[in-house]
Amino acid sequence: MSGTPAARAAEEAWHGTDAREQVSAALLGPWKADIAASHYTDPPPRKALRFFSYTEGGKVLVSFMTLNARGQFSSGHWAAQVDGTPGIEYHSQGGAIPFNVVYFTKVDDDNYHLVVKRNGKVEITADYSLSKDGRTLSYRYGGTVVVYHRWDMME
Repeated sequence: MSGTPAARAAEEAWHGTDAREQVSAALLGPWKADIAASHYTDPPPRKALRFFSYTEGGKVLVSFMTLNARGQFSSGHWAAQVDGTPGIEYHSQGGAIPFNVVYFTKVDDDNYHLVVKRNGKVEITADYSLSKDGRTLSYRYGGTVVVYHRWDMME
């Protein structure tokens, strides 16, 4: 048996909390920003993608990629429980160094709250709202509202 904790965990029976028990299945999967339907306080990006999945310890894994208005690409990911327990965000600007601390909280099956801190200071307070039909996800922070739609990954 391998000596790494993750390898050992994969070989043993799971006894933890599964993120699928904590977030709506409709939230999971790929999302693509509808730039025309969104409202940005800064110049809008050319493209923005967001992926919701689950990972170890019952955490929700969020990965994102953006091509900004100047044609610069950025990406990152974070994993956190839905109870507000701090999680680490890694961003292309920081490489392998933790970039932010995220606090993700479930309000109900369709709404989630996010607080992002950097160096102990709140950078973003945001809310995710999933439409009742599960086809639209709104991400609000400050005066920005990003409207995401389900993405079939074919365009």
